[in-house]
Amino acid sequence: MELNQLQQLVVIADETALFRAAQKLHISQSALTRSIQRLEEELGMQLFDRTHNSMKLNEAGKIAVRHARLVLNEAEALVMGLEAFKWHIQALHIVTCTPAPLWKLTAELSKRYPDIHITSGMPEESEIESQLLIEKASIAITRHDIHTDEIDSMPFMDEHLLIRIPVSDPLSHKSAVHFADLEGREISEYIHTGFWRRLYRKCIKNAHYIEYDDIMVYLNIVASQNLLTFTSDAHDLQLEMKNYHLVPIADKEATAHCYIAWLKKNNSMLSDILKWITEIFIN
Repeated sequence: MELNQLQQLVVIADETALFRAAQKLHISQSALTRSIQRLEEELGMQLFDRTHNSMKLNEAGKIAVRHARLVLNEAEALVMGLEAFKWHIQALHIVTCTPAPLWKLTAELSKRYPDIHITSGMPEESEIESQLLIEKASIAITRHDIHTDEIDSMPFMDEHLLIRIPVSDPLSHKSAVHFADLEGREISEYIHTGFWRRLYRKCIKNAHYIEYDDIMVYLNIVASQNLLTFTSDAHDLQLEMKNYHLVPIADKEATAHCYIAWLKKNNSMLSDILKWITEIFIN
């Protein structure tokens, strides 16, 4: 049997007259009759009580119509599910609470899935869970291990805050520094660093901060001048700057445990990507 035969059966039941069903289906009445007869032959049972001038669903026909509706609904759900899958696979929006792990993830994703259109955003950390729930984001990078009825998560990577110190600065020879060691210092900062900016400003209240909004301007300034700047071990931008020492910050707040979070209902659509993330970043 074919889906269009089941659709024809349902339309006949809804219209209660063969000629009206044929009109709605845009086929001739004789073609509709032959199609239903083939369906009855395949099922091995008459679905209509026929007279010279009419045909009426019998009890077997009513059962067939009821199940035909279920099959057609499932077929529609199949199409919609695949469309949703196609959208998620071809367009992946990632939100994050910190940029460097996002840069690392998207760089690897682009190589592994070149056909995926990846977009990203860095909303307020408090908004990340809601962006997943309203499906503005496919995947989130968060500091919270979320397990609710709707959201699941898994460990992703740890990010450690470092201070990039010019070699001429006495602090550059230390194996580690504390936030307290940076009080009163002048620190140049790229302002789009998510929660990190709020954290180190909270921990170093008396520093003088020079703000940069453009990442390229910021990197050029840092490369050409002897400035204190923050970075992390989650990206490799520091490799281009040989006149600096990278010194870890020893305070426990300077380590962020990052997680990947997603909607549970998207498990099947994201399963390949999540498995790949586990293999590349976690194992």
